[in-house]
Amino acid sequence: MLLSTAVALARQVARRQPRKLLVRAMATPAKQTAPKQEESQLSRSVLEEVLLSEKPKPTTFTGKVAEKAENTFMYVAAAASIAALGAFVYVLGDTFFANDSPNKIYTRALAMIRDDPRSQDIFGESIAGFGEGKRRRNNIASHAYEKDGEQRVRVLFHIKGERGEGNAQCEMAQRDGVWETRFLFVETKTSPRITHVIIDNR
Repeated sequence: MLLSTAVALARQVARRQPRKLLVRAMATPAKQTAPKQEESQLSRSVLEEVLLSEKPKPTTFTGKVAEKAENTFMYVAAAASIAALGAFVYVLGDTFFANDSPNKIYTRALAMIRDDPRSQDIFGESIAGFGEGKRRRNNIASHAYEKDGEQRVRVLFHIKGERGEGNAQCEMAQRDGVWETRFLFVETKTSPRITHVIIDNR
C-alpha cells in the first residue's frame, strides 16, 4: 500500500510541474517589456520638458537691461536686413527694367536689328549682340547726358552674324515724360564699310 501511494504522489507532482513552468514562461515577456515602456516614458517626458520649458525671466535690474538690449539688437538687425533687401531689389529693377537702363535699350535695339531685313542681308539671318571685351560680354557701353532739355542715353555694342561683324549704336531720349528712340544704326567693321540707318528721329 505504501509503495502504491508513493508512486501516485510522484505522478501528481510530475503532472503539476510543467504547468508552473508554462506559467513562468508566459509571464516572462511581461517582465521584459516593462523596462522598455519605462524608457519610452522617460524619453517622452524629457522631450516635453525641453519643448515646453520657458526661458526664466530675469529678476535683477542688470538681467532685465541685458534682455532688453538683446531684443533691441534683434529688432534692429531684422529691420536692417529688410532695408538692405529692398535696396537691392530697387537697384536690380532700376538696372534691368527701367526704360532708360542701358541693358533694356540694348535688348530693344538688338531685337529691332534682328527683325530688320537690310541688317539680315548685311550680317546674316542669325545676329548676336555682345558688349565690350571677351570676358565682359554683357558690359554694354553707354553714355547718359542732357541736351536741349532732354535726358538722353546712348548705347554702343557689337553684333555678329554668319556674313560678318559690326557695331551698333542706339540712342533714347525722354520727351514729355516718354522715352523714344532717336536713332539706331549699324555699320560693318570690314572694308568696304557699310552704314545702315534703321531709325532716325533726330
